[in-house]
Amino acid sequence: MKHLYLLCGMPFSGKTTLGKTVAEYIKAFYISLDEINEARGLFGGEGISVEEWEKTHYLAMKQLQDIMPSQQDIVLDDTNCFRWLRDRFRHLATQYDYQTTLIFLDIPLTEINQRIVTNNQNQTRNKVKSEIMKEMSQTFELPQVDENTVVYRPQQSLEQWLRQNFNNKDKS
Repeated sequence: MKHLYLLCGMPFSGKTTLGKTVAEYIKAFYISLDEINEARGLFGGEGISVEEWEKTHYLAMKQLQDIMPSQQDIVLDDTNCFRWLRDRFRHLATQYDYQTTLIFLDIPLTEINQRIVTNNQNQTRNKVKSEIMKEMSQTFELPQVDENTVVYRPQQSLEQWLRQNFNNKDKS
């Protein structure tokens, strides 16, 4: 059975880096909601209306529907900060006989805040407004026990984590 891997984590937790690494490691398609927004001239760190986010999610769902008939693994890069969003992707996955695994980046807020400070100094990526980070930290819904979750923590060796979580995966 093929997999849809849903990244889940706060902004600046390292989702894009980890997501691209996982996609390369397992030779999966990679879909990024940030890239969809960028193509639409939007940036989530500045604030996007609910209506525009819904359009972005529609476009991501369309990409998934286009790829899933090929039965290739897919890594979806988004904060997936709400359970209902994760459930929406899981529901689509079951329609195509995909198993869904949540990849939760368990990064302490103190480390995320330090990454933001560092980014504000060297501007290696777009900034995220402080009010957006505050709202996200207050409303983020952590994965629940029934969500088939793999957890990544920054103190882990990435190579070991990849081997541990993806080497025994059915490659058929």
